[in-house]
Amino acid sequence: MEGDMGSIQKIFFDAMRRGWAYDNCAKKIEVPQFPGSKAISFEQGPFRVVDCYMTNFNFSTGITTIWFREKPVWMMHYGGWYEKEAIPFLKFCLRRAYIERHFYGGRGPNFMRDDRFTYVNRIEHNNFRDFAGEERIFDLSEKCLGYHWYRGGNR
Repeated sequence: MEGDMGSIQKIFFDAMRRGWAYDNCAKKIEVPQFPGSKAISFEQGPFRVVDCYMTNFNFSTGITTIWFREKPVWMMHYGGWYEKEAIPFLKFCLRRAYIERHFYGGRGPNFMRDDRFTYVNRIEHNNFRDFAGEERIFDLSEKCLGYHWYRGGNR
């Protein structure tokens, strides 16, 4: 496996399927330089993926970085907030994209709805090398229960 974009995208999905959106996620550790942070690390061959995030009540921000042979080759920055009640649905939407191995800016599909919530992902540009957008979750009365902006890639 080399450090080409196809291999990097494959490792992204492999890592995300062991990440925050899953109940069987890899062990979360705290990064000492960032009190209150959590990091989930995944390694496969010459690749290492670390998703480091911090939360303050319902606000969160983070960065997912992929290294190839100890050199950073891809990053995703994200931040925003979600009401606690929306988080299980957010995880469900993210898992859907990761299971499909379809890249929607690194987040969930463009649109999903269940009997309680609606998920909308507005992607500004969607190339694995250069992407940006914003996702939101709404309740049935169309009240926003949170959002995350995201951007990243490797130009």
